[in-house]
Amino acid sequence: MTTTAMASTTTQSITRTMSVAVVFTLFVAVAFGFGLYLFALIVPVMRHSLGFEYTAIGIVTGGAQTAYLIAALVCPRLVKRFGEGQVTVGAVAAAALLLLFFAGVQSVLSVGLVLAGLGATAAFMMVPTVGAISETVPFCYRSRVNGLVSSGTAYGQFANGMLVTWLLPRHSWQWIWIVAGSTSLAIALGGLLALRRFAPQVFVRKAPQRAESRRPSGSRWHLVTRSNLTVWTLLALSGMACGPWQNYLSSFLVDEQAHSLETIGQVWSIIGVVGLFSGFAAGMAADKAGVRIALALSYAALAGSGLLIAFHTAVWQLRAAALCFGLSFYAIYGLIPAYISKTVDPRSATTVFAVANVLLGLGTTLGNVTGGNLPGWLGSLKAVYITASALACVGMVLTTVLRDERRVGS
Repeated sequence: MTTTAMASTTTQSITRTMSVAVVFTLFVAVAFGFGLYLFALIVPVMRHSLGFEYTAIGIVTGGAQTAYLIAALVCPRLVKRFGEGQVTVGAVAAAALLLLFFAGVQSVLSVGLVLAGLGATAAFMMVPTVGAISETVPFCYRSRVNGLVSSGTAYGQFANGMLVTWLLPRHSWQWIWIVAGSTSLAIALGGLLALRRFAPQVFVRKAPQRAESRRPSGSRWHLVTRSNLTVWTLLALSGMACGPWQNYLSSFLVDEQAHSLETIGQVWSIIGVVGLFSGFAAGMAADKAGVRIALALSYAALAGSGLLIAFHTAVWQLRAAALCFGLSFYAIYGLIPAYISKTVDPRSATTVFAVANVLLGLGTTLGNVTGGNLPGWLGSLKAVYITASALACVGMVLTTVLRDERRVGS
């Protein structure tokens, strides 16, 4: 191959990598930032307008979580039938339409149906990304691409804050959904065109395996390896630790520690700002030093954040805890998909990541339910953060079981 041809190939690879990274990050901002988190931000205004109670909020948000889990299980079959690109772009377009439909909801039932749809589209968008990144991004860049994609949620949440600040004082809450939905439609169209132009292989349907290469009945069991079991366990532990950490933070700081809302707002702001770059930074570190080391350090930061919250005696310790959590949260949810993309062949990566998402959802649910009962059992929400720290330490130990991805494939 001539020097000119090699340079052209390298340029095409870099362009494809950048396109996939930017498009998938924007897709996550739509599916998770707008789709799953915008409702929580404006629900007080919607509740007053539509007249539903807090109990109903719990039911409809639980329905969205259930829809996410079901969609994650179904997604591998859709990807096998239609291809990663079609499923991912279709999910984002559907999420955009559902965001627009939100502007016209009139009852709790309609809110629940739209939220369930958004929960499903989030899974349909997210699950295929691991396989798509495996096929389009060179091995040496996969961790940082997955890390950037994981930070898409933070970008979406940042956009949520801007939308609410800009629109809500002057317009009704319906306009927030209209603007979010219209923006999401534009992102879906732009993403489709970019992927078609720079990464067309994500739209190629996988050819069925030849009969002689297929495994016998029960072939899915070949995915139950030590490495995959460890990855699935790590995501379940992450859900059990991170879900309650976020869910009970404000309650713990206000009800038990008597901190002001201004202080709590600062803590959440630090988490959000750090999340804008922490996923990509962790990915860069993983591409240099290995996913296992970066993941172990992320779990160490998560453990430290829990202890700082539980035993803090000054506000600076809360800020340090927010910094540690922001560094670890988005990093973990980018590094684990990165590890899958580096150790599992693209044909199986979607299924492995789908199972991981289901266990993440179950772990989060278990963690939230258990966390809600810990004050009754132990007398304080402090136990939530001590438990989260302990689970993070278990995760840190489990990373030593993982194979070095640089020896698995390249």
